[in-house]
Amino acid sequence: MRQTKAPFWTRLVAGAIAFLAATAGPGSASAQALPASNPDNVAKYADAGRWVCLPGRVDACSRDLQAVQLLANGSSVPVPPLVPATTSSVDCFYVYPTASVNLIPGNPDPYNTDTSAIDAAAAAQAASFSSECRVFAPQYRQATIGAYVLPEFVRQMYIQVAASDVLAAFDYYLANYNQGRKIVLIGHSQGSELLIKVIQSRFDPSPELRAKLLLGILAGIPVNVPVGQKLGGTFNNVPVCTLPGETGCFIAFGSYVEGSNPGTDTRIPTPAGQERVCVNPATLDNPSLSPDARRNGRALLQGTLLMPAANSSGFVRSDAQTASFTRLSSAYSGACVTATDPRMRFFAIREEMAATDPRHGIVKLTPNLLDQIGQILIGDVGLHVLDMQFPMQDMVSLVAARRP
Repeated sequence: MRQTKAPFWTRLVAGAIAFLAATAGPGSASAQALPASNPDNVAKYADAGRWVCLPGRVDACSRDLQAVQLLANGSSVPVPPLVPATTSSVDCFYVYPTASVNLIPGNPDPYNTDTSAIDAAAAAQAASFSSECRVFAPQYRQATIGAYVLPEFVRQMYIQVAASDVLAAFDYYLANYNQGRKIVLIGHSQGSELLIKVIQSRFDPSPELRAKLLLGILAGIPVNVPVGQKLGGTFNNVPVCTLPGETGCFIAFGSYVEGSNPGTDTRIPTPAGQERVCVNPATLDNPSLSPDARRNGRALLQGTLLMPAANSSGFVRSDAQTASFTRLSSAYSGACVTATDPRMRFFAIREEMAATDPRHGIVKLTPNLLDQIGQILIGDVGLHVLDMQFPMQDMVSLVAARRP
C-alpha cells in the first residue's frame, strides 16, 4: 500500500527535533562506570572491518582531505596533504559523535552498512591528528538520534549499549595494538560521553594507565569540577589541564557565539558548587600567560577547519568555497567565559574578520530556525556542530607538544 508523505512542516519539525537531539549533548557524565568487557564483544574487534580508522591503511583518518586555505585577500591555496604518523610513539583513540539520523530509538550495528556519515565525521574531526599520532577509531552501536528525545533514564539504556562497544574496543586496542605507546583520547558529543566512561572505568582506577595518558579531548559534553579546581566532580584522579605541556590530564569545552548566555545543560545540570569545564586550546600552552589569562584569556585560533557545507547542518555558508574542506587561520578567536549562571563555563567564539573580508560570514553565527526550536525544547545548543572545527589546529598542536 502506498504511504502518504507527511506534510512539509511536520517533516521540518521532526527533522529539527532530530538535529537538536543529536546536538543536545550527552547524558549523565557521572553515570556508574561499566564493569569489565564481555570477552565476545572484545574479540569482535579483531576484525579490521569493525574499525573506522586503523593505522597503515587508507581510510577516513588518513586520506587526503583536499582542503583549501582561504586567505583574507580573496585568494586560496591548496593545503598540503597530511603524512600519517604510522610509526608515532603516540596513539589517538577517537570516538565519533552521533551520526545515525534514525528517529527510531535503538543501537543499530554499523558493521557492513553504509558508514558514509561516520566517515564524514571522522574525516572532519580526527584526520588532522593523523600527522601526530596513529589514529584508532572503533565502530560502535551508538544510540540513534531517536533515543535523545526519550526521558534520560531511558536514553541511558541505549548509551550503555554504545559504551559496552567502546570499552570493548578500547580493551582490544590496549591488549593488541598499544604496545607501550602513550595515548590521546579524542571525542565529541556522544563520543565524549563514551570516553568519559572509558576514563572512569579504565584510567581513574589505574595509576599505570594514567601514566600512559598524554591528553584527553572531550568536546561538546558537560564535564564538571568543583569551581576553580582541577580535580573532582566527573573524575576522581584525572585532572583538568591547566599548565603548558601538562600531561595525564584532559581538556573540555562547548562552543557558543560570543555574547551568548547559555544555561547549564538540561540533561546534565551541573551541581551547585561545581562548574562545567572549559579549557581554551589556544591559550593552554602559552608559557607567557598568567594562570588567569590561560583560564579566561581570548586568543586567535590558528587553524579552523570547516567541513563541506553539505555536512555542516546549515552552519557553513553554502555559496562559499566549501565543496571540500576549508581552512582559515586567525579568522576566529575563542575565550572561556562564565555565563550568568556561574556553573556554566563555555567557549565563546568571535569572528575576527573585517566586513570586507571575503571570508566574512562563512560560518553563520546568528541563530537559525533550528537554534530557535532548540532553545524552546532543550536549551541553547550553540555552535555544537563546529566544536572541534574552530580550534582544530590548536588541538593538534597540543598533541604535537606532548609527544615524547
